[in-house]
Amino acid sequence: MPKSEQRPKRKIAYVRWLDASFQEAVCTDDELTPGIILESAGIIAREDGDSISLAIDYCAQEKTWRRIQHIPKPYILEIKRVTV
Repeated sequence: MPKSEQRPKRKIAYVRWLDASFQEAVCTDDELTPGIILESAGIIAREDGDSISLAIDYCAQEKTWRRIQHIPKPYILEIKRVTV
């Protein structure tokens, strides 16, 4: 990128969220795990009242996002945003 071009400011986010789980094996009541807490981070590609979309990459030349994860807002336990 030439120095004369200004890169737009981007926001990155760290998200702790509750996801569904799937257990293939036979389980006792004590072994049941109905949900798991995940941690995700990425460039905020989109955010609205319903969800946040985190991308691993953004290609400025093509104006495209790559490897995007969509997390529904009701499942979010914690979110931290940083502008870079």
